[in-house]
Amino acid sequence: MATAEKSASALRAFRRIVQELRMTDKSFGRQSPQYQYLMDQMRGHQVTQRLFSKAPTEMEHVAHLYASYLSSTRRLLALQEQYKGGERSIEESANLVGLALPKRH
Repeated sequence: MATAEKSASALRAFRRIVQELRMTDKSFGRQSPQYQYLMDQMRGHQVTQRLFSKAPTEMEHVAHLYASYLSSTRRLLALQEQYKGGERSIEESANLVGLALPKRH
């Protein structure tokens, strides 16, 4: 049962990484080199994780962290795109909230 939970956790992390990479890169697919590399890494760490890791779920944790990183980076780029436009001047900001600045002579 414990190994089934571990493999399910690793599979969830893998799917989340693939989903985030597809959202970022439309050409990402099963034939892409990135996907093949990711598959090789996931398969390769199934055995080595149990033998060499201090924590038994270290690689799943790293995979979940990487998925979170990809998701956060994608959201950051979306927010930067949505709110781009630069900063307003002091006068523009004052006018926006209905205040008037003193006249300069």
